[in-house]
Amino acid sequence: MNHFFEEVQGWFCFEEAYRQAVREASDGAVFVELGCWKGRSACFLAVEVLNSGKMIEMHFIDHWGGSNEDAHRRDPQLKDVFEVFKANIGRVPDVDVMIHRLDSAKAADLFEDNSVDFVWIDAGHEYDEVLADIVAWWPKVRPGGVIGGDDLPMVGVKRAVESFFPSHESGTHRGWQWWRVRKGAGNGD
Repeated sequence: MNHFFEEVQGWFCFEEAYRQAVREASDGAVFVELGCWKGRSACFLAVEVLNSGKMIEMHFIDHWGGSNEDAHRRDPQLKDVFEVFKANIGRVPDVDVMIHRLDSAKAADLFEDNSVDFVWIDAGHEYDEVLADIVAWWPKVRPGGVIGGDDLPMVGVKRAVESFFPSHESGTHRGWQWWRVRKGAGNGD
C-alpha cells in the first residue's frame, strides 16, 4: 500500500514535506492540498495519514480542468481527469477525504481563519495564480501551521513565493525544489 501512489500518473517530489507534516500533526488536524491532478500526491498523503493512525481531516481542491501547460493540454485523460482522481484516491481504504471541485483561491472561503494546519499549493504556476492562492490561504493557516508548495524553480512560483515570503524554507527532492513557511516563525504573520 505504501508505494501504490507511484502507479498514479503525475508529478510528485515532496514526500518528505508530507511525511513531516503528518508526523507533526495532532488528531483533529486539517490538511489541504491545492492542485491534485490525477492524485499521485493525494494518494501518498492519504496513505501516510492512514499509516499514522491519526485522525487528520484531508481536503483535496482542484478545478480538474488542467492548466495551460503542455503536459496537461496534451493529456488524453484531460476530459476525464476528475474521474481519474476519484478512482485513484478511492484506492486508499478506510480513509475519509473531502473533495472540492473549485478554484483553489476561492475555495479558501470554505474555511475559517486560523483553522488549517497544513496547506500545500500546487495548483496554477503563473505568478498571479500562486500569489492569489498564498493571499487567500495564509489567513486560514493556524499559528504553528505550515503553508508550502512545490515547483519553486518555475518563474511564476518563485516570484510569488519570494514576494510574499521573503524568508522561506526550501528543500530539494529528486532534483526538484519545494518551499514552506511555518506561521508564527517571524514571517510577516
